[in-house]
Amino acid sequence: MFNKMTKAAGAAAVLGIAGMASVYAGGGGGYADQVRVEARMELGNDQAQAKARYRDRFRNGLLEQRFDVEAEDFKPGAELVVSVNGTTVGSIFVNDLGVAEMQLRTAEFIDDPGDGTPIAPDFPRLMPGDTVSVGPLDGVFK
Repeated sequence: MFNKMTKAAGAAAVLGIAGMASVYAGGGGGYADQVRVEARMELGNDQAQAKARYRDRFRNGLLEQRFDVEAEDFKPGAELVVSVNGTTVGSIFVNDLGVAEMQLRTAEFIDDPGDGTPIAPDFPRLMPGDTVSVGPLDGVFK
């Protein structure tokens, strides 16, 4: 799991967002050859938090996309709807330890059950500034 973010927050409903991004431009038509963006979200005061990561790259002429979400400190049994830019991409369920995960990947590159489930063919190519929500948490990819 990921390290808990520490942040001074005055109220329980304070939302913190932090992240990092890398966009590598290559020689092809102004499009980035590789994108890596991340959004971190929390309610503050060591409460529920989540991290969403998106990575892509061109491999063998195909765009390989990876999108994953990790959430922790949520109420066990809760369903968390995951949305990207306002469009629902799926739901995850919180286990008995308060943790939930989602892992999506381009179907052509799944060669092991641990690689995740197929990402929708129309899943957008995410860039810095795109948005994500995990249950009640909202974030911006950076």
